[in-house]
Amino acid sequence: IGALAAMKDRPDSTALLPTVHVPTLIVVGDEDVVTPPADSAAMHREISRSELITISGAGHLTNLEQPARFNDAVGRFLDRL
Repeated sequence: IGALAAMKDRPDSTALLPTVHVPTLIVVGDEDVVTPPADSAAMHREISRSELITISGAGHLTNLEQPARFNDAVGRFLDRL
């Protein structure tokens, strides 16, 4: 309960996204209702060195719902660093 309350009450950090200057991978499931693909796309537009991967057939827990696709995306991202 405490963790959920802390997340609910945390300040919006969206304005800080353009200050991220490191390679960033954003992974979203195409069925994610917690962090919808449109929100992930907005983050991607604001972080200059970001890559957006959308995984089909997954919701919010892409690493559990589509582990092979998730691991492949993360592995390819890390190989380019």
